[in-house]
Amino acid sequence: MVWQSNISTEEANELIKIMDENVRKNLEGRDIIESQLFPVSTYIGIACHQLYGQSYQYNIVKNAVENGGLDPRDIGLKCKTVGSSLNGLAFQSFAMLYLHGRGQWIHDWGGPEKEPEEKKEETKFILDFFRNLNPHYRNDHLLLVDHSKDKNLRFLDKKLVERFRGEMFEVNKKQIKGFKRIIANISNYGFLDKCECRAGILDHGPYKLDTGELLIFKDFQFALNKISRCPLQNLVLAYTLKDMNSVLFNDWGTMFTDPSDFSNHITSIGMWTHELIMPDNLEYPNNLGNNWPISWETFEKVGSWSQRALEKLYIKVSKWDYNRRCLEGVSLYIITPMGTALFAPVKTSGYKLGISKETESYIPTFSNYPQGIHPFILRFRRPIEVQKEDPTMYLIVE
Repeated sequence: MVWQSNISTEEANELIKIMDENVRKNLEGRDIIESQLFPVSTYIGIACHQLYGQSYQYNIVKNAVENGGLDPRDIGLKCKTVGSSLNGLAFQSFAMLYLHGRGQWIHDWGGPEKEPEEKKEETKFILDFFRNLNPHYRNDHLLLVDHSKDKNLRFLDKKLVERFRGEMFEVNKKQIKGFKRIIANISNYGFLDKCECRAGILDHGPYKLDTGELLIFKDFQFALNKISRCPLQNLVLAYTLKDMNSVLFNDWGTMFTDPSDFSNHITSIGMWTHELIMPDNLEYPNNLGNNWPISWETFEKVGSWSQRALEKLYIKVSKWDYNRRCLEGVSLYIITPMGTALFAPVKTSGYKLGISKETESYIPTFSNYPQGIHPFILRFRRPIEVQKEDPTMYLIVE
């Protein structure tokens, strides 16, 4: 049955409240500290401005739905594997970034009652699409990590988990030390390659094993690196932990553990690379891509490559001017709607992709804001009681 949007204003407002609370919790305890290279807060704000203000996200997804048969329920199912091009972070961001952009525009307009009727309908469509992603991706069929009692990010089928577990091996303290060092090198490169955000890294789990251990996964994407060809297009790591007090996740694919240093709790590890298949060719559950184990030697090669690539990339980025750094980040943050459209069973066309001239003109405006942050964000600093009564991301006014 072809998916069609069918959502009331009341339902849309409930989703806005949910996302508002989700973002607020994820922002708690995070100070806004800009890096030495990328104006992260600024480029995120500019990207969100385009996603909503130019109907960029809506036009891409709407076209893929109406002319390409795109079904958000299928996207969630086709991403239930490691190394997927889209994941829980992308699904949460699909709504979060759009609502972020909407909040900026509404703030500038002077309030939600000034929002044009056609923009209200666009917002309802985006939220309807969003609410059909994660429930078909997550094993518990919930909308967000926030809604799970144990704050899990589990989406792998039991058989796949068992297959991975069977290909893992025990490690000694020396190997664990090397494992953590190489992960740090790869993480540092991946962070800079994605303009100092977590777009290319995802922690997920935990899966409780019959031994009482917890199985954790960490995915890295390298396919679009800016420097040199990596030995692998992606890397999937896994490790088992014993005797942990807690292992929690958020919707941004970040893991929080007690104890924070769990080196002495690792009992085994595993390493794979995931087969890349064009999204429209994926089929759940039988064709999500193979996962090939890699050797420790290959893992070390990836670590050495990432260290060299980090140095080269740092030098390259340091030569870019402010506008170039902004636009690199903007480009990264407008990928999600394009990514979802690629899952359409029929190829679509008719919309212009990428950064518009209008978006480039936003740079001076955002540069003039304190710390490059749109004043809409200050609404998140209001007392929690006030935010619950008046959601930061603005309800739709009929």
